[in-house]
Amino acid sequence: MKLPMWTLRWLHRSRLSRSRLKGTFLHSWLGDRILDKALWRPTPESLARAWLVGFPITVMPFLPAQTLFAVVAALFLRGNLLLAIALQYLSNPFTAPVHLPACYFVGELMRGHSPVAVWKHLESTPMDLLTGGSVASLYSGAFALGILGGSVGYAVIRSVWKQPVSIRSRPRRHQGPGSRGQP
Repeated sequence: MKLPMWTLRWLHRSRLSRSRLKGTFLHSWLGDRILDKALWRPTPESLARAWLVGFPITVMPFLPAQTLFAVVAALFLRGNLLLAIALQYLSNPFTAPVHLPACYFVGELMRGHSPVAVWKHLESTPMDLLTGGSVASLYSGAFALGILGGSVGYAVIRSVWKQPVSIRSRPRRHQGPGSRGQP
């Protein structure tokens, strides 16, 4: 898969292209890992690795510097940086009414509470999610959902998105039996 030309031009103007990063502070600090094509090109492997590390980070509620953590994790595992950064925008104030109760619900189920009792508690006092007593449930549920969502996303991306076979990678056909392509 190739990125559209306008995206490549924008990345180059923003000094985020491989040629512009060569010789910079980031290149001297991180080495040739920052110039790896897997970080910048959307391939099934790099996107799956970015989802694997980016999704658990975005599910953690109230985590400061999520984008920084996602970039470091993507650099370490050679995941696609653009997807790792984009996933961090799933966790925002508009998604919190769905995100936080789901994490709390899963956390309470992991702690052995009844699903009906947890649901009734969420309906009656939704602001209790932000109190000190529910922090353990909130973070344990976020951890479980992050690991599960990251693993499922990794498996789905790897199994659904197949690389098309290019003309260069196809084996050559031989001309007739025993001729090995010679006349």
